[in-house]
Amino acid sequence: MIMVAAQTPLAAASEEPAEPVPLTLAAEPVAASGEQWLAFGVSNATPNIATQVMLVVTATGSTTFTDAEALDGWTITLSPTGTATAIGVLAPGASASIRVRANAQPLPNGSVATATVFESGQAVGAATAVIEGYGQTRPAVVRSFGPNGTHWPAHTPWIGAVAPHTVDVDCTWAAIGAAIRAVTAEQAAAGMHIRVRPGTLPGNGASSGSTPVLRGMGNANWGQNVLVSPLEGWGSVTISDPARLRDVYGVTFARINGDRMLLTNGTRSAWAQSRFTTGFSIASSYNAVTENCGAYEIVVLEPRTGITDPLGYAAGAGSTLDKSVFEGCYVAPVFRPVGATDHLDTLQMYGSGWYRGLTVRDSTFFGSRNCALQIGGSPASDPRKGTPFVTVDHSVLTSQATAVRVRYPQPAGTEPPTINQAINGSGEPGQLHAYDSYVFGSIYDSAWGTVRNTRVSSTVRPANDGGFTADPSLEQWGAAQFDVLTPAPTDAYLAQIWS
Repeated sequence: MIMVAAQTPLAAASEEPAEPVPLTLAAEPVAASGEQWLAFGVSNATPNIATQVMLVVTATGSTTFTDAEALDGWTITLSPTGTATAIGVLAPGASASIRVRANAQPLPNGSVATATVFESGQAVGAATAVIEGYGQTRPAVVRSFGPNGTHWPAHTPWIGAVAPHTVDVDCTWAAIGAAIRAVTAEQAAAGMHIRVRPGTLPGNGASSGSTPVLRGMGNANWGQNVLVSPLEGWGSVTISDPARLRDVYGVTFARINGDRMLLTNGTRSAWAQSRFTTGFSIASSYNAVTENCGAYEIVVLEPRTGITDPLGYAAGAGSTLDKSVFEGCYVAPVFRPVGATDHLDTLQMYGSGWYRGLTVRDSTFFGSRNCALQIGGSPASDPRKGTPFVTVDHSVLTSQATAVRVRYPQPAGTEPPTINQAINGSGEPGQLHAYDSYVFGSIYDSAWGTVRNTRVSSTVRPANDGGFTADPSLEQWGAAQFDVLTPAPTDAYLAQIWS
């Protein structure tokens, strides 16, 4: 931190010491997202004292700075991390201002940048540049390789808005379930928000045979999904054990953390902006047709040693799972303990039923023991053959060897990666698509459909339209490059973007 000089009195030395300089700081409101100049002004309200001050402007959310200028003779510097620092002297009663050129991509509450003014090394004022009313309206999606607070299901009321219908319930599954069952079609269409008081919810397990904590409620034909989230914000409601929901339709759960969650037969249900310790899965069973499920900004932050995949997408015998998304997600790898035989994928598509239509968008999956994305295969009996099987859209997929090299050292007692797979499984040839993505590792031998602007470090596969770009230099990337491309979303960052 640069230290600023002490006040410089302009009055005669025989005069009484002056009161501390009352500096005031202001930020001009931001009109909208996108490229623009952000302006900050600081004023010295005293009539007889000049002072040297420092003004520091820091980007918030996904905002980035590209330029900065001081308008009143101050010096200003712009750091590579996107912080503008200006130093200057304010005469008595004078004002000064600085501007930063920004690609304004706000937090859900509208904040795009914050400024702090320092006098004599002490912070004496702060101001935030915001898009007025932004927190009450759904933000435009900011493309990223992981969570940024803007990925949200289109069919769900925005969590920052005041819904026409709200109800506050105790932190029990019984209370949550009763509130969902009481929702009318008219309330759901207008916007319904069930807010859960702080507390901890239990779980009964997250396997296909576990007793669901909620079952048989909601409606996939509601005009909007019902939103269920904590009354007091992210982190105030947690699920202590693995848990499972079955036949819950048209409901979005958001900002509720847990160990592991399985959504079974949850057509048009979703989970958003939450952190899980071990994983999250979507499944279709009991001869159901399950569609339009979503995982939005689901984060599995810590690597672990174990024998279970973090993410799953599965269909049981006679069941269909289709048209679903993992969007804005970030998942750390799982390492196989010595002596185990499980192959371990970060996201695995599987089952004896028919599964397809998965989109991985704006996400980062670090590879587990076998790969980052196991897409399985398409049986000849699938009635939906010829429709999209997998789409990788603006995402990062790595092998475990890459994960070890760039971010997650191999834990003691685990097997080292012996293969360099990022994507495994044949899927349905010609129905695999990739756009604007990075693949660090190999891809299974299967023909792809449309591929655009996607770099792969090895084993370039054929495509019917376009093609992969071979880039062996990706194998030389280290931690620094990954920190720029896909920084790890710390709890502090998550608290900021999910505020």
